[in-house]
Amino acid sequence: MIKQTEVENLRGISISIKSFYLKKFLSGKIINYKFKNILTIYNNGKNTIQILSNHKKIFDLYGTSSLKTQIKHKPIIKPGNKLKLEFNYSLKTQIAIIFGYFSIISLNSTTKFKAYIPVIKLFTNETLN
Repeated sequence: MIKQTEVENLRGISISIKSFYLKKFLSGKIINYKFKNILTIYNNGKNTIQILSNHKKIFDLYGTSSLKTQIKHKPIIKPGNKLKLEFNYSLKTQIAIIFGYFSIISLNSTTKFKAYIPVIKLFTNETLN
C-alpha cells in the first residue's frame, strides 16, 4: 500500500509498507507477539528532504498507545532516491492497527510537513484461521 502526501509544493513523496509476523514469545508469564515493518520512503519530487521524527498511534485490544520516535541520523533523501526503515513491535495482542506520519523538512525551502504512513495492520497467522 502506498500513500501520497498532499502538500502542493512537495508532491512526489510516497511511503510504502510491508508487515511481517515474526514469532510468539514469553516475557515473564505474558505471551507477546513480535512483528516487523519495513517502510520505504520515496522522494520522486524536486526537493531534497530530511526525516526529522516518526509519530505513531498503536490501537490494540488493550487500548491505544502513542509513540514518538526521533530518527537517529535524520536521513536526507535527494530527489529520485528512497530510504528503507525497519521497525520492530512487541505486542500483547495478536491484532493491532498503527496510524502515523513522519515529520519531514524540505531542505530547499525549509518547509516542514507531515508525510502520512498508510494504515499498518498487524495480525498473527493464527487469526486468519
